[in-house]
Amino acid sequence: MADQMQDVEFEPIFPPFEQQPWSQYAEARKFNTPGRPAPKKGSNVFVPIFLRDQFTLSTWMLMGASIQCLLVSVLGARLWIVALPVLMLGLRCLRTILQARGMLKNPYMEGVIPGKTTCHFPNSDGSYSGATSNKSMAVLLISVKSNHPLGALAPGFKELGEFFNGCVEWLEEDSHARGFLGMTTWLNANDRATSNELLNIGYFRNVEDIHALAHHAIHRAGWKWWNQHSKSMEFFTLTHEIFVVDAGSWENIFVNAKPTHLGTTVVKGDDGLWRSPLIRLGAAHRNSANRLRRKQTEDEKKRQDETDAMAGEAYEPLA
Repeated sequence: MADQMQDVEFEPIFPPFEQQPWSQYAEARKFNTPGRPAPKKGSNVFVPIFLRDQFTLSTWMLMGASIQCLLVSVLGARLWIVALPVLMLGLRCLRTILQARGMLKNPYMEGVIPGKTTCHFPNSDGSYSGATSNKSMAVLLISVKSNHPLGALAPGFKELGEFFNGCVEWLEEDSHARGFLGMTTWLNANDRATSNELLNIGYFRNVEDIHALAHHAIHRAGWKWWNQHSKSMEFFTLTHEIFVVDAGSWENIFVNAKPTHLGTTVVKGDDGLWRSPLIRLGAAHRNSANRLRRKQTEDEKKRQDETDAMAGEAYEPLA
């Protein structure tokens, strides 16, 4: 399989970038550095999402009702005070109906890539060819959770966030030299209703790049601060996991998706341009076994052919 693919050129989703794109982590937090893309207009998207997670739905409703009661007590039972929330809710319902019917643009489809894509890192010369799962990497999963009644307002949480932000800013300053490919942020929705675990997933060229960050002064400053205060902050959960993944030992597929997970990473070529690993799915990436450079058994191949036929999919044979 690998020999068959040496001369096959794959179709990238995006043309090369002259300016290095921000990681999803940095873009959500509005990082801004000369020579990099300007932050998108609008508020910091991370803040409202994280703030929303700090209170239960009933608490949000009670806060809204309390504000309305306060307005009534100060301004009297005026019609607009009573009608405004109903009017706003009605307008939002109408907008949703119009979006669902295609009469208004659906903002959730912005940036979605129709069809199937997968990751195949470009070669240093910018070409997309060669064996699948073609690069080794290291993946860092690092999380924090506040078990304090005040959630993110607990003493020390702000400082933890600032130290971590500083580490990511340092990585972003020269990500090519520091082996940083990208980072995404996720909330654990399976544990409890509020103050959920906040997980950051970072992709690196190798584990040595992760260790270089761990031993750099920017990280050691935060670690020193934690060691000095950890006894008074036992209400914080901190975790990290590292996975070292060899070439040929990872695979992915994205269906009708915006760039996400490993698909948000970028690498720099010898020409100084930055490239995404996202490509169109083809015969070389037809199934999990191909993407892992593993030969299918006869039973697996039969089941795959049946699945493709059922889905009406056909792939051109490899050159």
